[in-house]
Amino acid sequence: MNKALQRTRNSLNREQSNLTIGITDTPLEQAILPEMIKAFHREYPNCKIFLEEFDHNRLKHHLIDHDSDVIFTTHDDITDLAEVKYYHLFSGHFVAIIPVDHHLSDREELELDDLAGKKILLMDNNWCPPEQLKLQETIRKKVDDLDIRYVNDVEIVSLMVKAGLGITVMPSFVAIEKADEIKAVKLNYPAPLDYGLVCRKDEADPLVLAFCQVMQEQAEGM
Repeated sequence: MNKALQRTRNSLNREQSNLTIGITDTPLEQAILPEMIKAFHREYPNCKIFLEEFDHNRLKHHLIDHDSDVIFTTHDDITDLAEVKYYHLFSGHFVAIIPVDHHLSDREELELDDLAGKKILLMDNNWCPPEQLKLQETIRKKVDDLDIRYVNDVEIVSLMVKAGLGITVMPSFVAIEKADEIKAVKLNYPAPLDYGLVCRKDEADPLVLAFCQVMQEQAEGM
């Protein structure tokens, strides 16, 4: 059944309402979305919620093609999309994710040059929003003597850091510290970083708009 028909039926029978949410399955989403979605479901118990996981480029296509109703992503990732509406949830900065037993883990802040000579785990381009891609290219071109490996999954790169296989970089709102395994250390690299959710600009489904509003309310309470 296509989305247009689903929406028509939903307007007649709210008990059959569906909501498809796109995520990239970051540690942040694993940590916060269960409770945030529970809060929404308490208010709209008859809504059937579906989650789908893709890289950020495929998520955008799914939104524009009406395969997803809303997606969670970074603000810099949607600057190329004119017909969408962004709902801000969190702001942040870039951090280095470091094994707790690494000598850099006790630093308050790192310069990019502090990564020289280290094993660095970078995200595959398909999993990189624009600002992270810029940072990775800056590291690759300006930091000396790097041993670089590329990874195409945020959970996998976090696992590799925990295993002592290298250091990675990511937005602070994506990283989840685990005191006995990994440490997030701020990078001295100014960049505008915001995380939120996105729907189509012409979205008229009250359920989608309500979901966006509830997510903002939940984020404000964190």
